[in-house]
Amino acid sequence: KALNFLKNKKVKLESIGAEDIVDGNPRLTLGLIWTLILRFEIQEVYLEDESVERRSAKEGLLVWCQRMTAGHRNVRVDNFTTSWRDGLAFNALIHKFRPDLIEFDQLRPNQAEKNLRNAFDVAANDLGIPRLLDPEDVNIMRPDDKSIMTQLVAYYKYFTRLKTEETSTKRIVKVVGMVLEGEQLE
Repeated sequence: KALNFLKNKKVKLESIGAEDIVDGNPRLTLGLIWTLILRFEIQEVYLEDESVERRSAKEGLLVWCQRMTAGHRNVRVDNFTTSWRDGLAFNALIHKFRPDLIEFDQLRPNQAEKNLRNAFDVAANDLGIPRLLDPEDVNIMRPDDKSIMTQLVAYYKYFTRLKTEETSTKRIVKVVGMVLEGEQLE
């Protein structure tokens, strides 16, 4: 039933069947899990000023990360692996939206473990963003791009929802202000 549901949702399932899952084939099962994450989580990444040309979800997420971390000292996001290893980019994302939670100028590139722990603790404890990674998962020679992308989608969803809520609040305040101004004129 589940695989039929995925086929109906136009999720491409190549070389995997129910028997592969039941037999515990780790390679195919992990491939299926990644396909689900990609289809139902990462594919929802949209950029505000999206041009006529469409980006893949992965490219869109990378561009969003680059834009949100731009201007932060010692942060250069080029990929979903080594760009995140020292923890500065994770902290920069949080700092962009909630500068009150991260003392970015106090962070040092050579303190990767501390930086990663700081970002993951703040995200989980102060923002409620699920912790999908530990510093030990990222502070390695070549971190897993799929794991980092999955964590970043949680950041993306949280911060885009936050921005939408702020925009709605500003609109409501503006309308209320206009109504009050109109009443004063009467």
